[in-house]
Amino acid sequence: MELVIQPVCIGGVDWQSRAKLGMELRPTPLEISRKRLAELQQAIAGVQWRDLLEVNAPGEIPRMLEAVREADLVVALASELLVVITAARALGAVSGPVVITGEENRPGPFWADVYGSLKADGRDVYLAINAADLQTHVTVLRAEKMLRNTRALLVGEGWPSFSQVANPDSPRVVEEALGVQVVERSIADLRARWEGADAAEAEGVAQGWLEGAAAVDDSARRDIVQCAKLYLAMDALIEETGANAMTVNCRAWDLVSCEEFGAFYSPCMGLTHLRWRGIPAACEGDICALMSMCALDYVTGAPAFLGNIGQVVAERNSVRIGGHAACTVDMEGAGTPLQGYRLRDYAGRGGVASYLPIEAGRPVTIARFDKRLRALSLAAGETVETQEGFEVALGDVADFMHRCLTGDHYIVAYGDHLDAIARLCERLGIEALIPAAGG
Repeated sequence: MELVIQPVCIGGVDWQSRAKLGMELRPTPLEISRKRLAELQQAIAGVQWRDLLEVNAPGEIPRMLEAVREADLVVALASELLVVITAARALGAVSGPVVITGEENRPGPFWADVYGSLKADGRDVYLAINAADLQTHVTVLRAEKMLRNTRALLVGEGWPSFSQVANPDSPRVVEEALGVQVVERSIADLRARWEGADAAEAEGVAQGWLEGAAAVDDSARRDIVQCAKLYLAMDALIEETGANAMTVNCRAWDLVSCEEFGAFYSPCMGLTHLRWRGIPAACEGDICALMSMCALDYVTGAPAFLGNIGQVVAERNSVRIGGHAACTVDMEGAGTPLQGYRLRDYAGRGGVASYLPIEAGRPVTIARFDKRLRALSLAAGETVETQEGFEVALGDVADFMHRCLTGDHYIVAYGDHLDAIARLCERLGIEALIPAAGG
């Protein structure tokens, strides 16, 4: 989802007055803006830049406001000290987010003045120190926009999920906190789509999973086509509801599957496949995990892992996050082959799940919303080598467990995205629970 940016230049008035005295000062704010805009257009990825808009007098502010009405962000590039009142009035009248930025690592005295005024007035304004700082803010705004445009599918009855109690008690909580719309379908709906799934298509999906695997246990081969049918059933419900994120109460499906078919036709590999395609997908009807996954996906642009909080390893200030089959086998992002994992059944109960060894020293970010979606447990660390799941060294692990823990399932994404996600929390009015640095 692209962000639409409207660049503006606030200037001209004082330059014109000096020109009457025969002073030809260069460069003008417009010339500075054109140069800076070219630099930013080269540095900032994934956005749509509009043509530069110049405001030279207070009377031109209404024209500017009309021009920026459909933009997601206004970026003010240059001004001049003696027209700060015009700049503050113009930018203060913008209804959406505004970023002020000057030369690289040098915002300038006029922007410091305008920024201080707008911040004190409670405006949605941000001072970008340099292009990298602006890129991070753009990433945050894009993630916020994507959240507001998320339609989350919950398959399975019950608020909260009966196997994940640290969850909202109503879809209203999700909509009010994050602007995410929740749609619901029953386990009976899922079963109907599973029973109606095309057998040949399911065989093709299953064959693709087998071909991508580095190793396949015999236990996984038995149920792989039935699990591929479940993937097709989940995908059908996503398409029918227009959703772009989903969670399934797999414990409710577990009861149906085990009692009627004698095996758990698990959704695990299907959820993995959905995330590999770029669709956030969580298990156990865990809305908090799904919303955390959306936040990390939208900021990082890559899939994420979902796992249970496991053993605390005090001597390494680390915690293990795993024991789950909802492993994303391609955490670098879509576009590479789905391969390199081991396929086996889920916890000895049937079905198909993927597991992947993790190398040491990879930076990661972990996160989980609390049940009211008013706080986000958030930490950055690095991986410890494991055969499956994650062990993450993340600073003061005791502080994380005592003060910051918000539930069971945690989401893991590659890269240190602490700053960007903390900024996203600030914009959403959500408390970021970040553990102290380790000793």
